[in-house]
Amino acid sequence: MTESPGVPTPSSEIDARLGGSSAREWLAELVAARPTNLEDPLHGRWEKPNYPETARRIEAHARSIGLAVRRFDPTVDAVDATPFRGIPRPNLILDLERGAPRTLLILTHFDVVPVPAEQRDRWQSPPHTLTVRPDGRWYGRGANDDLGSGVVATLLALRRVVDRPTLAWNVRAIVACDEETGGEGGIEALKDHDLHLPPDDPLRFLRADAALIPDGSPEVTAGSSGLAFLSGEWRSPAPLRSLVGFGQSLVELHDFVRRWRSVYASPDWPDHGAPEPVLTGRATLTQWDVEIPAAPDPRPLRLTRVHAETDAGNQIPARVTLLFEATPDGRRQVEAEIERRRGTDVPLELARTSAVGIPADALALQVVGRAAHGGYPHRGRNPVPAALQLLSGWMAAGLLDPRAAGTATYTVDLRLVPEMELEAGLSEALGHMAPVIQSQFPGARLTAPPNRCRSGYALAPDHPLVLRLGRIMGATFGAHGVVGEYGGTDASALRGLRTPAGEPLPALVFGSMDRESHVHDAEESIDPRRLAGVIETIERFMTDA
Repeated sequence: MTESPGVPTPSSEIDARLGGSSAREWLAELVAARPTNLEDPLHGRWEKPNYPETARRIEAHARSIGLAVRRFDPTVDAVDATPFRGIPRPNLILDLERGAPRTLLILTHFDVVPVPAEQRDRWQSPPHTLTVRPDGRWYGRGANDDLGSGVVATLLALRRVVDRPTLAWNVRAIVACDEETGGEGGIEALKDHDLHLPPDDPLRFLRADAALIPDGSPEVTAGSSGLAFLSGEWRSPAPLRSLVGFGQSLVELHDFVRRWRSVYASPDWPDHGAPEPVLTGRATLTQWDVEIPAAPDPRPLRLTRVHAETDAGNQIPARVTLLFEATPDGRRQVEAEIERRRGTDVPLELARTSAVGIPADALALQVVGRAAHGGYPHRGRNPVPAALQLLSGWMAAGLLDPRAAGTATYTVDLRLVPEMELEAGLSEALGHMAPVIQSQFPGARLTAPPNRCRSGYALAPDHPLVLRLGRIMGATFGAHGVVGEYGGTDASALRGLRTPAGEPLPALVFGSMDRESHVHDAEESIDPRRLAGVIETIERFMTDA
């Protein structure tokens, strides 16, 4: 951890609530480990370079507390390791057995989204170094999601109770990987392991009477959105008008799925930009890449590349980069467009940096928006639709050749309402797009890779454990009411699981993600007071009768 010059050390009150300096030290260590998780199937990228070292550090802390530790890595331990491409994907199972009649599962994850090139200039401190700022918050990738709110908070809560001879629950904490990309090597692999065992087998990893998931906001959350990453592509070169038109049709999918409405209240209504008082379906075009080979073109502009500056399908980019070859007249017209858009919600600027690199002779532009978690599109300002509109307008004005042929890939972050079955949501969304593709874009392809999809999770707002967590969080956070979650967490992966008594496994989500957390974006941070609240909430849930 680093502290900027002149930054005071945390207050004695915060240190007392956190139980000393361990929270900062452990979180700094895990942030520095960089457990980034990148999956980009359309471009053949699966990058998880620091999983083993991160798991080793977490395991060392768990053993120092006195927890029993097991590992499950599907690349070694799964019945079929083929899907995991030989990339280590360790999951930790931490147990505190106290002979209690019930078992509490605490589900966390250690993987974090990458820091794309576009974000680096917007971080005021190194993203993989935990930094205390004058505002008192702790900054770094994963400081909130989920290294701080999940992993560190759970370990410290368990340290507080490990010496107690009796507890209200036996506790099993799972620290999983791959959560940010759908859970293939994490929670989904753990579920697959359990499927090969009898329902009452004590060797099942997900055998519990209730689940607590500290990976959300400071509210009692009973409904978790389902998720599907839709992959779009052109298998052969297509004209620019089609590459843009197909992207616009994917943007318009949002209007169709907004008809899906949940019974769960929105945590962002009415004060934080939510368009509805309840959760609805969402479809957000997050990743868009275009490549157009060189060809003679007399027009003022010739597009060569488009890149939405994000490495994660669940992250709305802050910028979309457009690379052109341009005549002098084309450059003058672009300069005029930059001036027309100055001061607007989605301005146009000359590009400084890009993940794809900028050739010296290129005209490099960026459509500028505001990044956000893909599940919360109202919190951001997506520049991808604006880039599509810009190119469409320039084709209509004759600046660009609509017949210029190239290839493109697309990722849509599709969120289902908590009550919706995955099969139903995909059937409706893909069914809506099928006639559009067939009639207008017959060369395009849109799929939903199964390993990047999951149903939502719905627990009755008046369930006894929801009410119990509400009472605890009223004391630890001042929380009141029950909401649903936009982003979707591993609660959705627990759908369909049952307790040893045969009842549906109740899962409760909460956490430290407030409005200043900037999860998945530059300047991700955690308020140590909220971190203390998570620790205290977990402790009370474990110990209260």
